[in-house]
Amino acid sequence: MVFLTLDDLDNFFRRYAKQQGFGIVKAGGAYKQEKGKTLNERRNCTWKCESGGKSDSRIRASSRVLNGVSGKGVKLASVSIPQIHSAIAAERNGVENFSVSERQLRNIVDKEKRLKMMEGDANAMVAYFHRMNTDNQNFFHLHRLNDDERLKDVMWVDSRSRAAYIEFGDVLCFDSTYLTNRYLLPFANFMGVNHHGQSVLFGCALISHEDAEMFEWVFTNWVSCMGGKAPSGILTDQDAAMKKAIVKVMPNTRHRWCLWHILNKLPLKLGGYDKYDEIKQALLRAIYDSYTVEEFENSWNEAIDAYDLGENSWLKAEDEKQADADSARFFHQLVSDFPIECVFQKIYTSAKFVEVQQECLKNLYVSIVGCKMVDEKVLGYTTEDRVWVRDPNTHKEIPTRRKREYEVKYNSNSYEAWCVCKLMESSGIICRHIIAVFEKNDVEEVHDMFIL
Repeated sequence: MVFLTLDDLDNFFRRYAKQQGFGIVKAGGAYKQEKGKTLNERRNCTWKCESGGKSDSRIRASSRVLNGVSGKGVKLASVSIPQIHSAIAAERNGVENFSVSERQLRNIVDKEKRLKMMEGDANAMVAYFHRMNTDNQNFFHLHRLNDDERLKDVMWVDSRSRAAYIEFGDVLCFDSTYLTNRYLLPFANFMGVNHHGQSVLFGCALISHEDAEMFEWVFTNWVSCMGGKAPSGILTDQDAAMKKAIVKVMPNTRHRWCLWHILNKLPLKLGGYDKYDEIKQALLRAIYDSYTVEEFENSWNEAIDAYDLGENSWLKAEDEKQADADSARFFHQLVSDFPIECVFQKIYTSAKFVEVQQECLKNLYVSIVGCKMVDEKVLGYTTEDRVWVRDPNTHKEIPTRRKREYEVKYNSNSYEAWCVCKLMESSGIICRHIIAVFEKNDVEEVHDMFIL
């Protein structure tokens, strides 16, 4: 490739780095000289990864001895499989000239590193778990060995996690994207959210490899540990093996991909596009500003068409004690005269009640603009509200001048209500639109559906 200026070359490097998911910086270079004077114009330049550090030639050397079927000579360094695969393929003049796929390479490396844990460390871990179990019969742990009788996979759940799961285990997140530094084994955990809106741990595992059989072993024994009760919903990253195991072990559990993991891949998957920043904002608007399936699909498809992304393969694919003490010590004053707020003041923890109060305050911007009979017991209300956005500096929600309508269905017999904004379903907090409808109908009782 030929570039007319260093700026053109710099722009090319930065677009490529963004597409691959890392940043680059200019590391050095020399300026042109004329008649003994240095001009403000570079004649050459050096770029490097913004993480700094020196390259490890041993990794490249060990990579060269990799063949299509053997893992001998592969250095188990903290370098991702895609990076290793790309580096080896580049040495062989492209991926098309390298017969080992990324998945095959991952299996080769997994086979080598699964035996990495030393015997003394494994014995110490198991001995520790036995001591924990002796002290507390509710401490659960399980491990299995490979053909050489060496530790391969291990999982554990303490008594606090088991007790928390009974109360807060309806929806959880399973994450295996952590990597331990010493043993090069993926660390996986089950996480949920308690009544303070805080993260709570439901169990951990060290796993030798990430395939359907291993995930099935973890999920089966974890559900058994929890008395056979599977969660209603589970969030994971986009792992096909994980999905297969969930379908088999927890067939009635609703499986969804974790939005955080998906959004973290945006720079890697879409960073190569010239209008990446615009594309990212368009997709984020479709995700966060849509309240119905139809509205989301329309906004998403408009972004795909506007930026010609139809052929993009990725887009196609698819402290708790202190909080308890605070709740007992502090009694929040009411911010409104809504009877509903008074009910939640008595039954909610401090942290969650503050969220209800925020909705009560936002009710100032809500007005009812329409009502119709849906059936003999259900009324359909149309409410108008400002569009709220998050301030990038304060990270607080603020109202804009824009308005939009939200539909609320209200059962006058049971006091049940449903809003299209789905704040109750997503955050467990009654929304300001339902509060407005309750005020309109002088509702002073709270249905169980609004109490988590």
